[in-house]
Amino acid sequence: MVDAVACRPGHPQLLAQLPDGRWILGLPGNPYAALAAAHTLLAPLLAGLTGRPLPSLPRIPLSGDIRTVPGRTCLIPVIWDGATACPVGGHRPAFLHGAALADGLAAVPPDWRAGDPVPLILLS
Repeated sequence: MVDAVACRPGHPQLLAQLPDGRWILGLPGNPYAALAAAHTLLAPLLAGLTGRPLPSLPRIPLSGDIRTVPGRTCLIPVIWDGATACPVGGHRPAFLHGAALADGLAAVPPDWRAGDPVPLILLS
């Protein structure tokens, strides 16, 4: 069972397996938080249940003014030009504007520094 994830956005979310083998996924109520949870919990669950491998996440240098959160990975919508990724903004939990413009979600760790490569969850 997953009942907490050290990620922003990411509250509340739940992943649990019932005694009869069925799975329950609880997504946050805010749209961007639900999108982030779907890509980080639902997609890997479906891949595992269908026997497909998880896609490799490219590690892309990330630039821009990004505020990290101590102890949490931040999922930031970014535009990727093939070499670097830049944030598009609009990543508050209730807004989908940034995700609609983005090529992917950058998984920015708490100790990130400008230009460091980060895993990129592709949205296309």
